Amino acid sequence: MPLVEPPQDIKNTIAALEAACINQQAYLEAVYNLVLDKTLHQWHHTRFQAAFRISRLFVKDLLEIWQTKDFLYCTAINYSAFILLAQSKFFTANDIKVKHIFLNFVPHQYLQVKVGEKWVDFDPAGSGVRGLPLGTHAEWFG
Repeated sequence: MPLVEPPQDIKNTIAALEAACINQQAYLEAVYNLVLDKTLHQWHHTRFQAAFRISRLFVKDLLEIWQTKDFLYCTAINYSAFILLAQSKFFTANDIKVKHIFLNFVPHQYLQVKVGEKWVDFDPAGSGVRGLPLGTHAEWFG
């Protein structure tokens, strides 16, 4: 994922999250909760829209991703999370891996984030929308 200079709105969000968190784990949880909330309530991501909203697959502009009130795919959701993490004082781009699986017969992307010596699954668009917590990723069907 490209590491770009984030828009001011995102910089402000990073600063607020950093001020509220004392370590990597707390910051990761805060980012996950924020991104999951945006996924469910702002970006209106549901498991069933992916087949019907193909034009939304090409949303790549970070400011548009951050501000849109329309459906986003897992790739755009994860890009916003990547920027929130990699631009923070707690993580670097090297602490984040992009992973892919097949979910309901289509490719699905999630992240793994290094916290200390452990890799933590970060999948708001997969396991998160299914009610599963940080540290899990969606698998196969559901």
